[in-house]
Amino acid sequence: MIAGYKPAVFKNALRGFMRTRSPGNLIDLKSVFPLRRDGAIVFEECLDRGLIELKDGFTVSEKGETVARGRVVRRTPLAQAQMVLDNFLRNVEMLNQDPDAVRYVERVWVFGSLMRGGEAVGDIDLALEMSRRPEYLADYALMKRHLEEILSRRDDVPTSRGLVWSAETWITERALYGPRRHPLLAGVQSDVSDLVDLGAPCRLIYDRARGGRVNDPILSRHPQSNGRPTDLAPPPEMPDFTPNGLRPMDGQWVAGFSKWGGVSPYDIFRGWTDDAHKLFPQYPEGLRIVGDSRDLASYPWIPKRLKAGGFDGREAVALVNATPLKGTSIVLRRKIEQGSENWILHAWFEHLEFYRSRKRADYSTLPDLAAAAALILAVDAERMLRRAAEDAAGPGIQICVRRDLDEDMNAHFIDAVHNHLQARSIRIEPEGWSSPPASVVRA
Repeated sequence: MIAGYKPAVFKNALRGFMRTRSPGNLIDLKSVFPLRRDGAIVFEECLDRGLIELKDGFTVSEKGETVARGRVVRRTPLAQAQMVLDNFLRNVEMLNQDPDAVRYVERVWVFGSLMRGGEAVGDIDLALEMSRRPEYLADYALMKRHLEEILSRRDDVPTSRGLVWSAETWITERALYGPRRHPLLAGVQSDVSDLVDLGAPCRLIYDRARGGRVNDPILSRHPQSNGRPTDLAPPPEMPDFTPNGLRPMDGQWVAGFSKWGGVSPYDIFRGWTDDAHKLFPQYPEGLRIVGDSRDLASYPWIPKRLKAGGFDGREAVALVNATPLKGTSIVLRRKIEQGSENWILHAWFEHLEFYRSRKRADYSTLPDLAAAAALILAVDAERMLRRAAEDAAGPGIQICVRRDLDEDMNAHFIDAVHNHLQARSIRIEPEGWSSPPASVVRA
């Protein structure tokens, strides 16, 4: 899993993004994401993991293209992969010592990321050299009778066998891999032909003629190889999914990254669901969530602070709710503090403005603003929970909303944001979450 999502979700999202290069279209891929918030989280993870980059606009990186066009496998820590390899080599030794076996594993070669010793591997690349045991090499009838006798003593033999089913292969692979092959061993090759053709660096780690496991040096290519053909493309490397440090999400996802910044609960929640009505009892006609790349030409009011700029959508995003007769604007600021035991999402509000220099807020403009702020913070926290699940320390997640406006706004706006989060009017934890929930505090 990557941030709690199956790798195939990233693959399909990147494929969709390659068609339009539009973040708004990506997060609304209904065939991939159950909700827009899932698309927004995956988009941020693609940015933080180097799968999408900002280069003359957003574009899929080379790493992202590898994921979109290849077989996506979650990378496994080297130590864990080494344990799987050790267990496999024990099975090789047991097979070679088993008097009922009909094949020997003569040599085991390792290549790829495990051989190079990186921090994580996509799978375990092995090539085996095998031979039929001498007593069966020239007497196929003897081997066939021997195999039939072995199969008659087992109760795990498949009842349905295809035309190419081989008792010799089945018994050998059952001894090497057990009843279910480990996913990291899915690509183990039963001969060295592909390794020879690749001309890739490799290392011999098992040699039956020399007594078993060996620790030979890395070779530039297999001894039988004449080098890599010039017309053979280099083998694809599974990219490293290690993310950059956490940062707040671009809050403009709530508006589908549209320049006009309109908020549609129907699109966010995939319909007028109970969850949509909890947060927005009425359609928020005048609500806008915008950054510097806004287009509010037909909007009834553009706050002065918005004209000054400096809204990247992350550290600062503007929340505005206005009609031709009233309006309130406020800037949501966020910062993520990552400690050893807790990760804290700090949120505070600045630059409060009222419609056309009025002195007091129109209270009817505040509920939609509070709902929008709570939605942005809830999904930020969900992403933090997903990321924390990848951290061995398992840090706790906290949302800290500062109550530092005047008492009137604290009571009617800040407390409303806090109450939405505390009561889970908007979900914070991922669906099916069983670990400790996020906490919500006021400061």
